[in-house]
Amino acid sequence: MKSHPIRLASLFYETGMIDSATFSLCTKAYESESKPLLDVLRQDVSLKSIRELMSWTGSTLTMEINLPFAGKSDKADKGGKKQGPSLHDALSQPLYLTKEETKALLNAWKPPVKELVATLHEASVLDVAPEDLLKSAGKGEGVYNRLMDTGHVHSKDILRAASVGKTKRANRLLLALNLLKHNDVLLEEDCDTILQRYREEGPNSIPLLNQEVLAFIKSEPEMPEVNARQVHPPADLLSALPETFIRQNPFLPYRRLQAPLDRLEILLPDPFYVELTDTLAFLTGIPVVGYYAAESDIISRINELFEGRTAPSVPSEAPAARAAVSKAEKAAPEQTPRSRAKSAAPDQAPTDKIADSHSAVEIVSLIIEGGVQHSATDVHLEPHGQDLRVRYRIDGRLRTIMHVPASQVLSVTSRIKVLANLDVTERRRPQDGHFSLKIGEGAFDFRISTLPTHIGEKTVIRILDESRVMLSLNDLGMPANQSAVVNKWISRPHGLLLVTGPTGSGKTSTLYAALNTVNNEISNIVTIEDPVEYRLDGINQVQVDPTFDISFAQGLRSILRQDPDIIMVGEIRDPETARIAMRAALTGHLVFSTLHTNTAAGAMATLMNMGIEPYMLTSAITGVINQRLIRVLCKECKKPFIPIKGLLEQLKMDTKSRKRMWKAKGCAACLTTGYKGRTGVYEIMPMNQALSDAILAGKNEHELVDIMQQSGFGTLLESAAAKLYDGITSPEEILETLVVEE
Repeated sequence: MKSHPIRLASLFYETGMIDSATFSLCTKAYESESKPLLDVLRQDVSLKSIRELMSWTGSTLTMEINLPFAGKSDKADKGGKKQGPSLHDALSQPLYLTKEETKALLNAWKPPVKELVATLHEASVLDVAPEDLLKSAGKGEGVYNRLMDTGHVHSKDILRAASVGKTKRANRLLLALNLLKHNDVLLEEDCDTILQRYREEGPNSIPLLNQEVLAFIKSEPEMPEVNARQVHPPADLLSALPETFIRQNPFLPYRRLQAPLDRLEILLPDPFYVELTDTLAFLTGIPVVGYYAAESDIISRINELFEGRTAPSVPSEAPAARAAVSKAEKAAPEQTPRSRAKSAAPDQAPTDKIADSHSAVEIVSLIIEGGVQHSATDVHLEPHGQDLRVRYRIDGRLRTIMHVPASQVLSVTSRIKVLANLDVTERRRPQDGHFSLKIGEGAFDFRISTLPTHIGEKTVIRILDESRVMLSLNDLGMPANQSAVVNKWISRPHGLLLVTGPTGSGKTSTLYAALNTVNNEISNIVTIEDPVEYRLDGINQVQVDPTFDISFAQGLRSILRQDPDIIMVGEIRDPETARIAMRAALTGHLVFSTLHTNTAAGAMATLMNMGIEPYMLTSAITGVINQRLIRVLCKECKKPFIPIKGLLEQLKMDTKSRKRMWKAKGCAACLTTGYKGRTGVYEIMPMNQALSDAILAGKNEHELVDIMQQSGFGTLLESAAAKLYDGITSPEEILETLVVEE
């Protein structure tokens, strides 16, 4: 995990390790982002507002979790009206402390009462004099309970007072030193010396490290990280922290160290979650510092440590949570949830317990909204033992998200069928349907397909986002030199443009981008597709339907009688369709289509195997685009490195090059994969004279590839390699996607 430079600079500035001039140098490149932060710095850079300003809040998809999302965050819409909190946001409010949790922490850690009251007074949260409060609380056993029961101290007061507590400075110092030590700026003994001096002499003993910190921030440092699955907190430490408080935030107790400074160490998805560390430090009386760990690992480990225990229900003091539950119940009146845990943030509880406590309506809604929120193209609900495994296809890869327990499988499947207007009672034959929803500001179509298997029905939901097809060739990642040539091809009045590649390589998106480019008032554009997945304004789209004798070939014949200017054929599957498309291109129509071949040159071999004469190929085809989709590195966590010679040889690149490349690491923003989104890589083959002569001479595919490479537009591998040095993708992604085929 990497932290934002402004957050780092703020940390070191508040700790006292850099002066104001160095802070300005550290943040100069981010002035537009830091303007709101400067106002905060005048008051207290340690407040929750830092996390909000730097966009580190919001829902996060994690692996192997249950009910991962409930909707969008509590934000204002375009009209300025504030949207209500989602179920996820309400049930996972950060640092909601009940009176019982506060008492439990105080009684377990026993911080000095006088210091507690003094800090509360300093934070201006007391309505009585400190000495009067101390007198009413008394001494001895039960002092902390009496302190809370007086009515003069509330949980919200604790949260406010934590931001001014004296342990806050120590929290920052520990985090700053951990960062410097982890990134080899300071040695461990240097850090221990600083902590020893701080303990003995106070904050004024912290040394200025202006140059060291300036260089450190520019080096794109990483957060100190601990593998949560390998952490075994001592039983006494675990019992000294309320389970509900641990689950809600969530965090994992790690260890307590005595020297050179008494401190508590915890694992967090975001070590800059200073609201939590400040509050814990205030209630325990010792500094608290966080290490980074993946949220999914933290939650899994929490579930293991507290296995078999029953989480308490939502406290009556949590109005937002109570309102969200009420809202959810109104949305699903036919199946009211039986119970909800306070820790029922969608990514925090044992799978079966939470899923079983929600209605099928809620579960299906959460699954669908989660898929939309994280740009999944498909949702798979598969029988898996007694339960139902839910997987999302994100960036071309399937990943498990949750398991619906056996008691809810039939209800969830039936709910999806009801939405798609399918026969709920039919479970022995496949069914297809669809429905549409408006989620947020977007409109989405959902194509449903059910398939009976030997252990139950499998359901696949295809998510169709209309915004994905309103793109240009440049938006797809096509380089300028290639897109310039393709734009010339599609601006011609006639000819055939072919897009090739395996299933899932983005061919249809490329054709839609081409159609968007040529779509205008003076052209009659007609498509025939199987199926029509996206509706395009101003374009006549025909659905293949064998029931009514509408095949690609038959539909294309009918289209030619409709006075078309531009035709798109979803796929050339048979000789008849290929021949009609060729003739249409030769008789004054601009035709777009796709072929399932692995190379651009392979399109020629495939068409000739279908019986298309070579002279017709050279006359009708304007050019061929071959493409693949590769994953884009996550901007939040990608890591630079210098490639070794062996890697360059695998990539067929210049082995003398020592330029920096980038590799995947993984963080919460990218679901720990290291990648977020996809882009296209392309090779184009223009039908020039050399290629025409080779086709007419009967050259094989390998010879055609050699001629294509001489055109100067590069191969797929060269196109992908160009994206390495720009930090767009990684060598591993290219090797996995392309080199195997070369």
